[in-house]
Amino acid sequence: MALLDDLPMAAFDLADFDAYEQACGGVRKLAYATSVGCPYACNYCTDMVFYKRRFNALAPDRVVREVTDLVDRYRIDEVAMLDSNLPVDWRRAVEIARGFLHSKVRFRWTFQASTDFLCRMSDDDVRMLGESGVTHMGFGTESTSAEVLKLMNKRHQHVPDIYEAARKCALAGIRVSLNLILGYPGEEARHRQETLRVMARIGEQYDNVTFSPNVFTPYPGIPIWPELRALGLKEPASLAEWADIDLGITNLPWLRGREFDELKRGISYFLLDNRINKARRKSRSATLRMLLTATRRPLHWRLRNSFFRWPLELGISMARRWLVVRRSLITGQPLSHELSRSA
Repeated sequence: MALLDDLPMAAFDLADFDAYEQACGGVRKLAYATSVGCPYACNYCTDMVFYKRRFNALAPDRVVREVTDLVDRYRIDEVAMLDSNLPVDWRRAVEIARGFLHSKVRFRWTFQASTDFLCRMSDDDVRMLGESGVTHMGFGTESTSAEVLKLMNKRHQHVPDIYEAARKCALAGIRVSLNLILGYPGEEARHRQETLRVMARIGEQYDNVTFSPNVFTPYPGIPIWPELRALGLKEPASLAEWADIDLGITNLPWLRGREFDELKRGISYFLLDNRINKARRKSRSATLRMLLTATRRPLHWRLRNSFFRWPLELGISMARRWLVVRRSLITGQPLSHELSRSA
């Protein structure tokens, strides 16, 4: 197997970083990959198709040398590591962070990881990640149901590890995104209820945690594809059909109609509850905190009972967002980061 270290550095000199800065709201960003592949065999993942569970990584000293040089040369503010699972070799990840820290070149960096690999690091290791510039980690937690995780062939994911990863990152001042996959074949409503219930508890406990719930997207050719074909999905039969495929549209034969609508509303209620909780914890007004606490009670009842008809709260939330966006357009007042992404 050819080693990633045998390849020359990508031709970053061909990139127009000034154009990227304009597109990124004045932040100079760089995308960089320290590795490819992942040792796990998740049934929904394209890495299984391309890399066959092989993890191929650049040496830590090369990563430190190249990244710090690029940051210095192009005045980069933030580096997004594109690795599927950067800390597969967690000692290597710690060595990279130590190299960045000792280089005296300051920048922010982010990456994706599995909670089990991060949990192998000590609290001091994770603190050093934060000191080296790590501001955000994304974790593919997907579900908290053992039955669904087994269907996903994701037996390495455990709920205690999710809590522990959130705790370690909170100590280091690192923001965390927990990615969820809902609507996976074989998943039932009770599994979704369990996942949203556990994730809500994690959000209650840790301020640094946000969530990215997604409806399952079936990429043609993934390991579970033979089962998906039996359920009614068809892969593109020509290059023209491949060009027309729209992975942004969810069309799952086992999740349609009322059940699909309820899933989407459940996700919306879950995210609304999380936003209200964060606003409540940040507020200095006791009256506002009491009001927000009272507002969450019907949301908790809905999530606990999976009752998402007559979505009055969602309508109020959407109207508020519309008013905020309209005010911004009229007055020029900037939107918050969250609202600007959804506007």
